Amino acid sequence: MDGSSSNVPEPTLSPGQSAPLTVITSTDQGGVVVIATALALVFALLSVILRVFIRREFRHQFSGDDIAALFSMGFMVVHTSLVFAAVSHGFGKIQEDISNSDSVIWQKDSYISDIFHIFTLWSTKLSVAFLFIRLSPYQGHKLASYVFIGVSAMLVTISVFLISLQCNISQPWLFVGVHCPGLFPRWQTMISFDIFSEVILFLISVYLVQGLQLAWGKKMVVVFAFGLRLPVIVPAALRLHYESIELASVDPSLDGVMATVCAETQLCYAVIATTIPCLRPFMSALSTNYGGPTQAKISPDNTIKKGYTISMTPLSTSSRIGNRNVHEGSQPTPATRWDGAGYNVNVARGDQESVMSNDSRRMIISKNTEWAVDYGTPSPDKDGS
Repeated sequence: MDGSSSNVPEPTLSPGQSAPLTVITSTDQGGVVVIATALALVFALLSVILRVFIRREFRHQFSGDDIAALFSMGFMVVHTSLVFAAVSHGFGKIQEDISNSDSVIWQKDSYISDIFHIFTLWSTKLSVAFLFIRLSPYQGHKLASYVFIGVSAMLVTISVFLISLQCNISQPWLFVGVHCPGLFPRWQTMISFDIFSEVILFLISVYLVQGLQLAWGKKMVVVFAFGLRLPVIVPAALRLHYESIELASVDPSLDGVMATVCAETQLCYAVIATTIPCLRPFMSALSTNYGGPTQAKISPDNTIKKGYTISMTPLSTSSRIGNRNVHEGSQPTPATRWDGAGYNVNVARGDQESVMSNDSRRMIISKNTEWAVDYGTPSPDKDGS
C-alpha cells in the first residue's frame, strides 16, 4: 500500500458541467456503495415518515412498536453515516490505491457500522413483536411475543460480542492482512440468528390469527402483511455469500462492495416491512379487538372527529309529555359486521334522555324537541248550540 493512484482517465466534461462526486471504475467501486446506501436510507426514511403520518392522521398514540421503529431509523442513520465515511477513506478501491492510515480508518468505520447494523435490524424485529402485543388481547399471544423479545435481547448481545471481539482484541477492527480463521464462522452464526428470528416472527403471526373468528380471506391478508418480512432473508443470505468472498480475498476493500450493498438492501427492506402492517387498509382488517367493540376515544372538546370510534351501550330512555312519563319500548337491532361477528345495540324511539346523564362524563348524543300547543275557539254546532 504505497498510496499511489491507478491510471484512471479523467471524465471528459462539457462546458458548464461539474465533476461527478465519484467515478465508478473497475478499480474503484465506492460509488456503487454510495448509491446503494443513499437509496436505502431515503426509502427507509420515507417509510418511517409515512408511519408517523398515519399515527398523527388517525390520532393514535405512539406505542412500543412505533418507538422501536423510530430507534431503528436512528440506528440506520448512524450506520449509513459510517458507511459514507468508510467510502471517503478508500473503501471500494483496490488496496494499492489506499494509504495505510486510510486503510485503518475505513476498517474502523466498517467495524462500527456493522455493530449499528445489528442494532438497526433487531430493532425492526422488536417493533413487530411489540405490534403483536398491542394488537392481541390474549395472554398466549402476548406471552409468545414477550418470549421472542427476551430471546432477541440475548441474540443481539451474542451478535455484538461476536462482531466486537475479533482476532486482535486491542484493535478488533483490523482484518485486512490479518490471519483470522474464525471470522467467517462468526458471520455465519450472526446471520443464522437473523434468519431464524424472521421465521419465528412469521410463525407468531400465523399463531396470532389462528383462533380468530375471521373469514379465511381476512386471515390471509394479515398473514401476508407480516409475511412480507420473509424476503429480507434473501439479502441476508447473499451477504453471507459475499462476506466469504471478501474475507478470503487479497483485496477485501474492493471485493467487500457487494457484501455492503446486500447489507444496505437488507436494512432498507426490514424498515419498510416493519411499516407495512401499519397501513390503514391492513389496520382496518385487524384492529377490531377480535370481534369486540373498540374502546371509546373522546376528543377534548367532546365532539366527534375523524379517526375516533364510539363504543355504544344499551341506554334506558324515556319521553316526558306534559306531566306524565311515557316510556317507549326499545328493540334490539342486530348490527351486521364485515367479519360476521354480531352484537346488539338498543335503539329507542321518541325523544331520548339518558337516565344516567346527570353529572356523567360519558359521551351522550341527545335530541331536544320543542312542542308548541295552540288553543283555538271551538266552532259552533250546526244546531246553533
